[in-house]
Amino acid sequence: MRFSLRKPLAALLTAVFALTAISTASAAENEASSQDSYRIVALGDSISVGYEPGMTADSIPYGYVDRLFEQSLFQDRTELANYAIMGLTTPGLINLLQGAADGKRLTSADLQDFSSFPDGVPQQADSVAAKAPQLATDLAKANLVVMTIGANDFGPIINAVKDQPTDAARQIIQDSFDLTMNKYTEDLEKMITRLHTLAPAAQIVIADQYLPLMITHALYPDLLEAVHKMSAGLDKFAEAQSSKGLPVKIAHVSSKFEGNQSAYTHFNLLDDFDTHPSQAGYEAMAQIFADVIWKQYLKPQPREAKVPLSIVINGKEPPSKPTTVKNTTFLALRDVANAVGADLKWTQKTKTAVFSKDGREVIITIGAKTVIVNGVKQPLAAPAYFQQVGKELKTYVPLAVISAGLDYQVVFRKSLMTAFINS
Repeated sequence: MRFSLRKPLAALLTAVFALTAISTASAAENEASSQDSYRIVALGDSISVGYEPGMTADSIPYGYVDRLFEQSLFQDRTELANYAIMGLTTPGLINLLQGAADGKRLTSADLQDFSSFPDGVPQQADSVAAKAPQLATDLAKANLVVMTIGANDFGPIINAVKDQPTDAARQIIQDSFDLTMNKYTEDLEKMITRLHTLAPAAQIVIADQYLPLMITHALYPDLLEAVHKMSAGLDKFAEAQSSKGLPVKIAHVSSKFEGNQSAYTHFNLLDDFDTHPSQAGYEAMAQIFADVIWKQYLKPQPREAKVPLSIVINGKEPPSKPTTVKNTTFLALRDVANAVGADLKWTQKTKTAVFSKDGREVIITIGAKTVIVNGVKQPLAAPAYFQQVGKELKTYVPLAVISAGLDYQVVFRKSLMTAFINS
């Protein structure tokens, strides 16, 4: 039997050796905030980008990195900066980190050879490489760095087994894996050492790799054995790094994917193969990562059909349900004050509420088209209003305006239809 490797299947087997790494780092894109944030930096290849087949330049990824951002918002004020690059190798990542250390704007050619990749990939690499100085700034404040790296390092093995008989392909994998793994581990150690220098406060979590291959494939047992060897090797690698004071952990995504390949990746028997995770796969990866980082994976409480979105304030959902007017989210007056921990003064004569906290003040009047934030008048898209709730007449005020005026971070995540508000 000859082992014929079509181009899509070659990509499939390349991802067999995909390694995913998570680290903690800080995103410096929102320096306007006076509050400290938990900062996440994403590095690595297309899996950290959140790529799925069919995506275009206008697509908005929703991968494991984006889900980890949401998980962190359940915990605290959070910033995210994603520097992942399609097709990146570990040596390419080392070069990117060196550019960051040197404070030098780079091009894709400074990282690695992208000439074999389709149009769009080199341009995306150019865009990220040019931000190397900003990467250094973000990493210096990092709490968490997340990455997937390694799939593209094993390309030579994939090229070697193309169009080979199954037995010959199996032998090539057996002969080449250890050498390739040793080289990968050496590069990984260089990368982690450089990363730790740039991000000294960051926890680094490296995921093992998943196997996106049909169980019925002739090479499945051989490749599964390679995956298990890689996982064991990464455990030893992390232990060795930790003994040197480098905070490295392993997130074992392989066990989550094993037996769920058809649901967690895009490959199928009828169409072209693609090894990237599906939405279910990215969700599974995020769950593993979150368990390593926070020991939990959170979701908003189920909503009634008439409730437009969820509100999470400092990790908790308020008892009252929000309403939406002109794309503005409102909560009952007292619930807002309680949720953000602000002092509240209500003047019945003028129908005016004054929220104050830590020297900041927001003044809002029922029906007014403006709000006063720290002495500065600002326009309102929709004014505060009264609403009958049962036998009680409640005052509803715009949540984001009050929260932002008191220097809270307000982040709306359409993927969850949830607004996160953190002090």
